[in-house]
Amino acid sequence: MSQSVSISQIQDVLIATIQVDLSVMVVNEFRTQLLERVSQHTIQGVLIDLSEVKTLDRMDIDALVDVVATVNVMGRRCVFVGIRPGIAMALVNINYDTDQLTCVRSIDDGLAVVGG
Repeated sequence: MSQSVSISQIQDVLIATIQVDLSVMVVNEFRTQLLERVSQHTIQGVLIDLSEVKTLDRMDIDALVDVVATVNVMGRRCVFVGIRPGIAMALVNINYDTDQLTCVRSIDDGLAVVGG
């Protein structure tokens, strides 16, 4: 995987850290790599760490929500970690349905939510 996204495992949880603002190429690569890892490992959940992402547009968040839905269908819990205040405000300002997002502040909080 490129240096823009890293996927590591702590206990029985995959942690996917996105280190750049998203593009179609980054999202596609992220989706492919993450879903491969989910299918190959016995895990309870996935944390998608967005703390390094400075901007997200509607297409980016929709793509990430699709990844989360796929992980959920695979029987694993998936949680967003570290969404910046500016991104959270932007999602609310564009009337994005945030009810479908499970978000936590830190990796530790995420591990507690997914049971890692």
